[in-house]
Amino acid sequence: MTLTNQVSDRPAKRGPGRPQALTGDAIAEAVLATGFTGLTFAAVAGRLGVGQATLYRHAANRDELVRMGLDLALRRTEWPGLDGPWRPLLERWALASWHAWEAHPGAVLEATRGVIPASMIQLSDRVGAALVNRGFTPRDAVLAVDLVFDLAADSRRGVEALAEALGSESLPVRQTMERHWSAHRGVDEVTAQLRDEMVRAIREEPVVWFRGKLRIVLTGIEQELAPEARA
Repeated sequence: MTLTNQVSDRPAKRGPGRPQALTGDAIAEAVLATGFTGLTFAAVAGRLGVGQATLYRHAANRDELVRMGLDLALRRTEWPGLDGPWRPLLERWALASWHAWEAHPGAVLEATRGVIPASMIQLSDRVGAALVNRGFTPRDAVLAVDLVFDLAADSRRGVEALAEALGSESLPVRQTMERHWSAHRGVDEVTAQLRDEMVRAIREEPVVWFRGKLRIVLTGIEQELAPEARA
């Protein structure tokens, strides 16, 4: 799904006659077009071409705007199928979740502070039910789904944090971290090698590093939670 994140403070142009009534999806569209980073009532109202008082009649607060936008974004995401063995199924869904957050900068920060749309709960239900159908207990299915979805969200949140500027240095956190981990003066050979590996990890494509973590988590699920582990 491709949606613009550019913010415009100019009200949308309206044609002559009575303005069209606001709908939930129209507001959600405006939220996605505005972007979650720095989202404000004023920006969304301006994009819709209405006053903030009108918008408040449809969304009580900023969290409600965020929830509407997240819900539409997740409903529009092309989620993978629920066929096949549980492990590749969970891997596909974890990667799809990672890319869904990637498509909407700032969205994962909103979700991880507790703004949860109904569509997110429904997606979790679907994947959990697929695991139960493959022999997981409901408890183990919930734990497995929570592990991989949390990993995707935490990974994307970390990527976005690394892209931000760090204080007075005006450099991205990623660049500052790389500079610090590159320092080898006064350390032994093993420490130098460890720091080189950390720099390599910082420079690596984020999704590649995420895939590596995901493999470890999936192996843990296989050893501890999957039906074959109980057997």
